[in-house]
Amino acid sequence: MTKRVCVVGCDLGPGPMAYLREQFPDFDFLSYPRGAKVPDEVLERAEVLMNYGDKSQIAPAKNVRYIHTISAGIDGYIDEVDRCHGADLPVSNGAGVYSDAVGEHVIALLMAVLHGIVPSVENMRNKQWPAIPMLGNVWGKTAAVLGTGDIGNNAANIVRAMGARVLGYKLNPCAPFEPYDEIFTGEDGLDALLPQADLVLICLPGSPYTKDMLDARRIALMKPGAVVINIGRGSILNTQALIAALESGHIAAAGLDVTDPEPLPPDHPLWSAPNVLITPHISGLGASKQKHAEWFAKNLRAYLAGQPLPGAVNRAMKY
Repeated sequence: MTKRVCVVGCDLGPGPMAYLREQFPDFDFLSYPRGAKVPDEVLERAEVLMNYGDKSQIAPAKNVRYIHTISAGIDGYIDEVDRCHGADLPVSNGAGVYSDAVGEHVIALLMAVLHGIVPSVENMRNKQWPAIPMLGNVWGKTAAVLGTGDIGNNAANIVRAMGARVLGYKLNPCAPFEPYDEIFTGEDGLDALLPQADLVLICLPGSPYTKDMLDARRIALMKPGAVVINIGRGSILNTQALIAALESGHIAAAGLDVTDPEPLPPDHPLWSAPNVLITPHISGLGASKQKHAEWFAKNLRAYLAGQPLPGAVNRAMKY
């Protein structure tokens, strides 16, 4: 009996792949490393495609009936799916799988910039022992978490446990919920929230609604000496306005896992902006591959049963 084909164009590893093969014996799982060139003739055989946001695999998968991307952010990816296969093709993503890894990366960036870890590493390299200016600690500060999804909630729980007052921002109105002391929504809500925050933690996805959300005007609304962390999308935080705020001291420090543009060119002024720590969009790489496999399996079962996908993407919001 000919098996149905699922092309897996991402690095899940032997354990998670064995799990998928055990769960779905009717499927032939053809696995390729992330970034590898999957032959077009293989992609043409795929009923199901699972990858890490690789848009080049979408058009050659001419007979695909369901796509799952383990990436949480799908801005740009979903447009290519719709262009090649139409807006009715079911698509799910990895939203929820990254809450632990990326939420912890928020805290890693925050602690590094607050506690002078970056200049300390440079001093260690140069075998020097000067005093490093500190920006304080989390206890007693007000943290604004922009994006109260799984990632933002994980980061919010951690800073709350560290003694911060935590305020949340959502695009859509909702009742307050733990661990937030208050929830702000809408354009006016964001303007009211930013002046209160010592720490601004950006955990929003990329979408038409979040592009350039934190422009020069909104950065100016932030409390003088605020610390900004961004693990959402570089397009959310206006780069030139951020550089100007760092140079003037209005923003005391920034920790960025995402930039605009990305990757950041070697001659870009953000590299040399004062008090900025940049990691190369790596916050999600520590996410559990087994969790990825189990989440995909849950969505694949729904696809096979003709049921709504638990991880179905919102095409209008692009996440």
